[in-house]
Amino acid sequence: MKKSLFIIAAMVVTGFMLQAGQLKAQELSNKEQKALQEEVAKIQKEQFQKQEKLMKAYEKEINMRWATPEISYDFPTPPPPFVYSSEKSFKLSLRKKFDGESITKKTSFTIDKDQKRLKLNAHGSFKEGLLSVKFSLPSGKLFKEIIFDPSADVDWSQSIKIEENSSIYKGQWHVEIKAVKAKGTYVVDISIY
Repeated sequence: MKKSLFIIAAMVVTGFMLQAGQLKAQELSNKEQKALQEEVAKIQKEQFQKQEKLMKAYEKEINMRWATPEISYDFPTPPPPFVYSSEKSFKLSLRKKFDGESITKKTSFTIDKDQKRLKLNAHGSFKEGLLSVKFSLPSGKLFKEIIFDPSADVDWSQSIKIEENSSIYKGQWHVEIKAVKAKGTYVVDISIY
């Protein structure tokens, strides 16, 4: 009987020890699982923050593009002018896309005695800086100055019948183009016929 009592007591003690071992194993397992869950949560939070930063950068870039779109105009070449009785005709086309440059350029053209009409066209759009185009008469007097800047796109045209005041218009005209930190595109067409 003592033997069986001893065996039963040993079995009970062993049972308690096994149960305690299982509880300890479960505690470690629960602690490890909790640590693993915390690590996963930390990684997910870091990934979410990175993704949020990327989204903010992307939204900022999109907003910047919408706020200041890249302006690029390709102006069509006007049709050739109708030629009157003059056998001489002349066309000069000046165009450029600026990316922040500052330059000054001068050129000239001549209206001969048998030419009857002058047509001047200027088109352009600028998002920064400014561009000035000055047309001067043969006498040196300023005829017209066109300013291109971010305030508005410009589409200007003027046609002159030369017969009326031939002495004023005939001879060598001067064109001065001055850009100051300009970003944009312009086209100037001069036709004489």
